Amino acid sequence: MDVLQSGLFSDFTWSHSHVFAGGTSQVFLLIEWRAGVLKQKTQFHGFNQCMAEDVQLHLQLGERVQVERMYGCQGEILNDRNISLSLGSLSEGRSKQLVLELSVGARQSGVYPMITALWTYMDVQKRKVVLQPSRTIPLQFSNHTALKYRRADYRVEKVLKLYQNASILEQARGELERGKLAQGEEMIRRQADEMLLYAIRFRDADYLKEAETLYQLIGLYLDTYRQLSSENANRKRDFRLKN
Repeated sequence: MDVLQSGLFSDFTWSHSHVFAGGTSQVFLLIEWRAGVLKQKTQFHGFNQCMAEDVQLHLQLGERVQVERMYGCQGEILNDRNISLSLGSLSEGRSKQLVLELSVGARQSGVYPMITALWTYMDVQKRKVVLQPSRTIPLQFSNHTALKYRRADYRVEKVLKLYQNASILEQARGELERGKLAQGEEMIRRQADEMLLYAIRFRDADYLKEAETLYQLIGLYLDTYRQLSSENANRKRDFRLKN
């Protein structure tokens, strides 16, 4: 993990340390950051003291690199090669994560720069801090055919799957709002079942907690949207009777 400055730490992890050189590849980049303990502050402030506000990560993309999706953040695309991510505030001892889904074009075998990252934030004295130096994140390309069968990094895959649940829930709510209760329920239940399988397979409590949350949401959503559907039907009936 890299100590940047002023108690802010960050780490960058690829879903695959090597990708196939022969064609366009999809790869995910996990970005994690946290505020470290500053000794001069801990004697005056508690564990949850806000250490950084308006945290931003400025990314410059390498050649033939495109961001397809962002998980856990919102980004402002400045131009074809520059993106600014607004990441909110950060308290002492807390950590945050996001995942970028990237498309990287074909290259010859070798190591190439993919992204250059620069952090900025407002410190506890409300001063803007620019963390220097910027960091370039490389990725290795190889023609080895075994790369096609290599599993993704466990932690990157886990964070990505947990973030993807939010997208599934959004799609399911869309079905529920259109009155397709069975379809919406099935989407959430399928995702909850998948989380439970991962929890059992990897003995991972985070997956189990996510599965339990999704199962609970099924009941809450169905009760809510059944009531809304009933109210809408009653309003339509009353309208017809009045006219």
